[in-house]
Amino acid sequence: MFKQFLSLWNNDDLLRQAFADITDMMKLAKEFFCRAAAPLFLGEPTDKQSIYDTDKKINVFQVDVRKKVLEHLSISPQEDTTAALVLITIAVDVERLGDYSKNFFELWELYGNRFSSHPIIEKLREVNKNIETIFNFTIDSFQNADFDLALRVMDLHIENSEICEDIISYMITDELKASDLTCNQRVLLALAARYLKRISAHLKNIASSVVNPFDRIGFKPCSGEEPIDFEND
Repeated sequence: MFKQFLSLWNNDDLLRQAFADITDMMKLAKEFFCRAAAPLFLGEPTDKQSIYDTDKKINVFQVDVRKKVLEHLSISPQEDTTAALVLITIAVDVERLGDYSKNFFELWELYGNRFSSHPIIEKLREVNKNIETIFNFTIDSFQNADFDLALRVMDLHIENSEICEDIISYMITDELKASDLTCNQRVLLALAARYLKRISAHLKNIASSVVNPFDRIGFKPCSGEEPIDFEND
């Protein structure tokens, strides 16, 4: 189905523009995430104004996609409605990638330092590295309707989600084991894990559009009439 959408998006002028906008949005979101995460993970400073400017650029992209899709539907209201809705749905997920990347940068603003050395932080670094890989896989699977690559994104998200949930649980419930961390550090790590999980989840949602029909975008890969897993994230 997604390959049919891709063919349509490449043949219709307005949808082709919207498709190109979303591709550019995802590339910008990847760059945004890497810059937003650099202060905490690498200790590399990032200009605050550039963070907020980039977030606004992604928002503008989303508005432009909506306008182009709406114009397409106003011209051809009986045609290609599902393909148009898929683009709108993906644009929402990309916009959320920008929001959570900004939130991640704001953690560094509040904390004021890079992550120190700790086994829990190494697990977060693993998730961060996975997300950078997932960004590349998601963009490629979206541009090329690559089913197998989209499935790989969804599998990597499950790995990320499990690591992040373990970290959050550890920070909240295992106070004695986490006694080498201050209260502030535990809050920071729990929030960082949560934001990384949400970024990973929105990338998974985008990849799921390549794998699933429109009504199951955001959920696990499905076949036939099997039940939807509403606890996917």
